[in-house]
Amino acid sequence: MKTHAARTAIILGAALALAVPGTAAADEPVTPDTRTETSTSVARVDGSRAVTLFAGPVQLRRGAEWVPVDLTLGSGPDGLVRPAAAPHDLVLTPTGPVVRWAGGGSAALAPIGPGPLPPPALAGHRATYPQAAPGYDLVVEATRAGFAASIRRAGTPTGPAPVLALTTTAAGTEGAAGGPVTEGLGAEGLAAEGLATESAVSRVVAAAPVSGATPAPFDTTVQSTILRSDASGDPDLRLGSYDGVAVARSFLTWDLTGVTGRPVGSATLRVHQDWSSSCAPAAWEVWSAPAVGPATRFATQPAADRMWATSTETRGNAAACAPGWVQVDVTELVRAWTAAGVPSGTMMLRAADETSPLGWKRLGSAESPNVPNLEITLG
Repeated sequence: MKTHAARTAIILGAALALAVPGTAAADEPVTPDTRTETSTSVARVDGSRAVTLFAGPVQLRRGAEWVPVDLTLGSGPDGLVRPAAAPHDLVLTPTGPVVRWAGGGSAALAPIGPGPLPPPALAGHRATYPQAAPGYDLVVEATRAGFAASIRRAGTPTGPAPVLALTTTAAGTEGAAGGPVTEGLGAEGLAAEGLATESAVSRVVAAAPVSGATPAPFDTTVQSTILRSDASGDPDLRLGSYDGVAVARSFLTWDLTGVTGRPVGSATLRVHQDWSSSCAPAAWEVWSAPAVGPATRFATQPAADRMWATSTETRGNAAACAPGWVQVDVTELVRAWTAAGVPSGTMMLRAADETSPLGWKRLGSAESPNVPNLEITLG
């Protein structure tokens, strides 16, 4: 969850909707479009312009063309597993994942046993190494800036669960920290920090370094039980309370340089809800807030300005409310930003009731397969 350098190019072709499902309608006639790694701007024949801003990179330049980011894992001719198209060089080796960041530096999962891992089972952006340790599977998720790895119970353990750790290097150095890292956490640490997913008992996240104190685009989660870790590389955004005591909020910062000062016809925030405590509607809110960055923690988060929108749409618990995209109208907020001429704008997402576990939700972050986005129509 972090900023990504944007490179602009003008090309002829179809709208980004052809490459990124769920964005602007693909069947509308368009004229030439402007793209960056984190945005698309399409002129429609009616004179309006459809702009979609993304919290992370959704497309990459390959020569003269843009290609969609695709985190689907597959084996190459060398037998190693890689994502189809990712911003950084992620390789799943026989001993575990290794990522080399485009700006320099790297991170690797420290070996969890004396020998190579078993062959992984691949499913989308996930690789599962069955029985990496007796009674435990290793699950690796490709992200847009690195990887997340977790140990999950699978069968009857015959010994303690492995505690995951990372070996990292910064550009030109050895042994220095790279980008955001969630420290290796055992079962007690995961429960205390509200990070347990399915049967995970240990988890680490490695992501590319973030540039600047208040970058844009950028997203992160702050949580009252997470005191030290920068969560901006995590594939989850979280909000609400999992136990009625601990509280999580998430922030999204948008790069508005392409829309500031322009008349806004409409603006819609779209996020993918991956998990919720139940299918019962639980309200969540969109607030404006001052800028945040990789150093922001729960204790240092800025006070939100005002609430602009709310929704009770809840997904991600059962078949009746399967994971999926939800959206909320934020037209008035974006109009206020563009009228003020600000180069970026920050949203805080929070549960309406931060004392009820029914409001606990996990959303896809900028690192996930489902990147939060802001659809804007300019008049």
